[in-house]
Amino acid sequence: MAEGEQVLIRRFQAGDTKAFNDIMMLFQEKALSLAYYRTGHREDALDIVQEAFVRMYKVLPGWKPKASLFTWLYRVIVNLSVDRSREKKRGGEVPLDILPPVDSRRNHHPRAVLIGKEIGIMIERAVALLPPKQRDVFVLRQYQDLPLKEIARIQGCSVGAVKANLFLALRKLRAGLKNYYYPEEN
Repeated sequence: MAEGEQVLIRRFQAGDTKAFNDIMMLFQEKALSLAYYRTGHREDALDIVQEAFVRMYKVLPGWKPKASLFTWLYRVIVNLSVDRSREKKRGGEVPLDILPPVDSRRNHHPRAVLIGKEIGIMIERAVALLPPKQRDVFVLRQYQDLPLKEIARIQGCSVGAVKANLFLALRKLRAGLKNYYYPEEN
């Protein structure tokens, strides 16, 4: 657990409710990214992250760390994502293939932006088709940049299992994207 995280938790537990804003800022980007890659919908991801932070606010006063707070937050986001997916299946909704908003501060040539979006959509589709454990490990490693030991702790498995799932995910992604990157070979 990061030292700053511990300090923020102690401040919050001591009655400094403003410390919770700092805790949210610490995890907001990772949480939103994880929720987005679990759901494929920006609005669903925002709802899930909001609900996860509400739950965190309620649990923090009695928090006794056994692992990092992000490990706990990860499990909450995964569970909320699974619940959201079940609700959508019952409702017959079909997920849309959308990307997070493009950073408008960057000046890109329109064609480059279009190609980038197309590649992003292809990668997102391929990641979405991975089995859940492989998808989660891939997202935590590639998008959250977490070390293998932390991923193993989050997943509740060995580092070897994480490596195996990451290897299988990468192999499936390479196979799934092969036609896009090397169309002349087929």
